[in-house]
Amino acid sequence: MRKSPPRALTTSQMAHYCTVRVETVTRWVREESLHAHTTAGGRYRIPIDEAIRFMREHGIPIPDELLEGQESRRVLVVDDEPDILRNVTEMLQHFPHPLDIRTENDGIAACIAMGSFRPHLLILDLKMPKMDGYAVIEKVRSDPNTKDTNILVATGYGSPENVDR
Repeated sequence: MRKSPPRALTTSQMAHYCTVRVETVTRWVREESLHAHTTAGGRYRIPIDEAIRFMREHGIPIPDELLEGQESRRVLVVDDEPDILRNVTEMLQHFPHPLDIRTENDGIAACIAMGSFRPHLLILDLKMPKMDGYAVIEKVRSDPNTKDTNILVATGYGSPENVDR
């Protein structure tokens, strides 16, 4: 099955969603704060993902119709406390963008999941049995396939040495 090309907005559509003039959108593109490609006819087209990124970054409300059909982002949540896993998962389900959420309860399972699940974001506890969060981070950063994964460390141990590390 062929994947359809990504949807894109015209400058007029982007202006409508951002409640600005078309000239403003054109200026954003020329200043390279909004990325677009140019059609054969010299018109700008803004990919939906880029439009959503720009709106989020600038605090512009994102209409639901732009979020429909977007590829879900994969999030891996790792914590040895079931209540924390449940609370974080519940919180993420309110995110306005589709998320594919997976949970693991130890560092070894997290490393295995990194290879198969390939998350965009890893939410990680530092203190866990079997393999702590520091070791997981080292493994993730040393693997060329996962080294660019965004990592959010969530811990109840916010000591200065943990922050520095």
